[in-house]
Amino acid sequence: MSERPGTMQPTVLFAEECDRGTLREENQDSVLHVRIPMGELMIVAGGVGGYPVGATASRMAVEHFYAHLAALPSEFPVANAIRAAASRANERILGAANTPGAPRQGMGSTVVLAVLQEGAGGTHAWIGHVGDSRAYLVRAGRLHLLTQDHSAVQDLLNRNLITKEEAPSHPDSSKLTRSLGLQPEIEIEIEKHPLAAGDTLLLCSDGLWGFVPEREIQKVVETPGYTVETVAHNLLEMALASGGHDNVGIEIARLIAPSGLTPVLPPKENYIALKVVIAMLLIAFATLCVLIYLTFFNN
Repeated sequence: MSERPGTMQPTVLFAEECDRGTLREENQDSVLHVRIPMGELMIVAGGVGGYPVGATASRMAVEHFYAHLAALPSEFPVANAIRAAASRANERILGAANTPGAPRQGMGSTVVLAVLQEGAGGTHAWIGHVGDSRAYLVRAGRLHLLTQDHSAVQDLLNRNLITKEEAPSHPDSSKLTRSLGLQPEIEIEIEKHPLAAGDTLLLCSDGLWGFVPEREIQKVVETPGYTVETVAHNLLEMALASGGHDNVGIEIARLIAPSGLTPVLPPKENYIALKVVIAMLLIAFATLCVLIYLTFFNN
């Protein structure tokens, strides 16, 4: 776990897990949490399609996003920075896949990232994603999906051609319509979300959400007494218990309310003066009541 405290802002606790699962020979997911000038950077990337070069693609995605974003000053527009980083990562992965003699055809990676920032208006997260790695927000006992998959099944859902229940078993359930390394130009979706104390932000690959129901994810995140490390570990264990058919990448940020400030007590003599003032006010009020009583009842 890593922690980033703030004076009046919520404290943010971080945890991560990344595992190859029980069936895959290598882990093609990559994760990263690091502090950069613009804020806290979290990334989850997943190799596409289970190809042998998927691990290389996801690692390149994380490395190039980090290298680009970390080199920029704190005041640089975050959305512009994420778009440029996506373009750079896509170009490098595509170039590696097309290198003559390199066995890297089909090389690609999904990515979901968050840049957490603090400002006068509070804490917020810039979320960017390509593919089917997801971002969730758990707030006040409810799990909210912040991203929409770039997949053939999601397109069918958007057009009401299949139901949500039919999606997991659809023949195109693993077919992506967008990923890093797929086309010369890449479009990354970016949104800004306000965060508050009590929120938990979860980034994950399809090795988690594809095998653990969202209601179970929410239940683990909201379990009283669970540390952020326990949440990440238990989510991983649940994914593995479902069969561990895929790699699992998890990044979590939890916002904790700042500790209450210790009140600065006035000096003892000020308390004495305050008591004297209160006593005098009580005497004046009692005297006024007596005068009113005598005035009305004597008449």
